[in-house]
Amino acid sequence: MSEICLWKETYRIGNKEIDEQHYQLFSKIENLLVIAKSGDLENKKKECHDLIEFLIDYTKFHFDTEEKIQREMQYVGYAQHAWIHQGFIRTIQEYKDKMEKDFSLSILKSFAGTLLTWLAQHVCGCDRKIMSNTPLEAQSALAGTAENIDLIVSKLLEDICGLKVRNVKSCLYKGFVEGNVFVRRVVTGESEYVFLYGLSEQLAREVYFTISSMQIEDIENLDEVESSALVEITNIITTYITGVLSDEPAADFRYQSEVFTKKYTDGTYNLSDGVVISIETDRGEMEVLYCKVK
Repeated sequence: MSEICLWKETYRIGNKEIDEQHYQLFSKIENLLVIAKSGDLENKKKECHDLIEFLIDYTKFHFDTEEKIQREMQYVGYAQHAWIHQGFIRTIQEYKDKMEKDFSLSILKSFAGTLLTWLAQHVCGCDRKIMSNTPLEAQSALAGTAENIDLIVSKLLEDICGLKVRNVKSCLYKGFVEGNVFVRRVVTGESEYVFLYGLSEQLAREVYFTISSMQIEDIENLDEVESSALVEITNIITTYITGVLSDEPAADFRYQSEVFTKKYTDGTYNLSDGVVISIETDRGEMEVLYCKVK
């Protein structure tokens, strides 16, 4: 029996067909992670390729099924939900292209971590709202930048990990962001935005364990599964925030992510006009820097 168990009964949304498809996806990702963690690609290359092809094809099939159900029930969040699906199809296609050029353990782990994290967040944050016909929006038209970032991050942390936010405060960037793991996300379109996420060790470990049922082995030397999982969480948050704070079409943006541990020391961008939102949960802290640099 595998030491990795990804499926949770809390992932059930109340539709038998969707729940069964979600179970299949988590089960196959689990199989892929077992191979990735073993490092035995040479002897299991065909099994890996078969799993990857299944996951890519079945993800698209699942999205089609889910969208058909939403149309039939006239789900109020259908358009946004379908747009989120299309964005992730582009992501898995990019991974497929990468693996066709370089089928390496590093890329395989990154693919598995990204797919797992995206699916767990999507089930908890989006799919749970289908049967109750609840909109996806998690923002207020009357709120400012800091308030919207707080609202979006707090809601996603609660949906994905069941974390409770205890305290939130905001301030102008003072030259540093607190944390043990840092993810920088650069969003480029007509304008350019820099997001810097600082996660405390406790929060990074809690988020990763909740998603994967696995422990981070070395917080200062993340492997590709751990790194890609934490990056994907911040990617999802960034997409929501950008959608609220920018008038540009999301499809026009280009994205770039980088992970730093121990401390953030990169000086590539002038972040002096940035806003930092500090979020304290019952299982650790996160700081989010938002800065429009162009």
